[in-house]
Amino acid sequence: MGFSRVVFLSGGTGTPKLLQGAVDVADARDFTIIGNTGDDWNFYGLHVSPDIDSILLTLTNLIDTDKWWGIENDTFNLVQFLKEQLKEEVWFNLGDFDAGLCLFRSYLLNKGISLTGVTEIIRKRLNIQSRVLPMADQAIQTKIRTSEQTLHLQEFWVKFKGKLQVKNVFFEGDLKRTTPQVLDAIQRANTIIIGPSNPVSSLGPILALHPLREALRNASGYRIAISPIIGSNPVSGPTSAFLEAWGYSISPVVIAELFHDVLDALMIHNTDKQYLKEIEGKGLTPLLEDIYIHSKIDAIRLFERIMDRK
Repeated sequence: MGFSRVVFLSGGTGTPKLLQGAVDVADARDFTIIGNTGDDWNFYGLHVSPDIDSILLTLTNLIDTDKWWGIENDTFNLVQFLKEQLKEEVWFNLGDFDAGLCLFRSYLLNKGISLTGVTEIIRKRLNIQSRVLPMADQAIQTKIRTSEQTLHLQEFWVKFKGKLQVKNVFFEGDLKRTTPQVLDAIQRANTIIIGPSNPVSSLGPILALHPLREALRNASGYRIAISPIIGSNPVSGPTSAFLEAWGYSISPVVIAELFHDVLDALMIHNTDKQYLKEIEGKGLTPLLEDIYIHSKIDAIRLFERIMDRK
């Protein structure tokens, strides 16, 4: 059927977990995954693209499934040398094989190839059947404003371990552009899945891109999101702090509030029946399901439920 029958919007760890199951029961060539680049980071001259790499590594079965980032059984000699021999205060823990991937990306970018073009080269080199697209070629950075300073997301979450008080989260860069490939994928899609990722820092940058969001509003395909929140508890990450900084309360309803204009349905956990009417009030069809993804079997079950559209 070709690329774009099913489009995923992916950021963080939740969507790669879903992808791991989806590619087991459907033709991976029918998938296009649009990845967040708002947390891309420069590590000693290497262009690190954490969310794009989590997609690539998941689709090659190289992902460290204990962390859902990095390469399984990677070593950290590069970081250790920087710390011990060169006395650098390194807080970003990049593995050696992971650094090789980032080195290759940086090499291609320095040759003037776009991030979309570079990602396509890497996809082919790794024999990945699905298409993987960065949300944009230009730099977009997710910034966290604390009471004392403004930090890149990586600094806030990795260096300071997310312990600083969050005053605001915003996206820095040209939000008026995405890529023709992204717009074409959305237009062609029969199904668009917004994965169970942080709605502010993982999905927020993607949906902050004006032409991308407009394309989603006008998409003819079935549009569904999986909530990353169960009850008043996010499944992982700094979701609560970021949503509270934006003035939202923590529940699955916030996904409907943030994304109602680009969705037809919202899948929530089967214990969250109390939110059904509120979600319906936002114009969405709520679906009840066990949305925890503990294993590939869970991911397959969720993906098949989405494709059944029941």
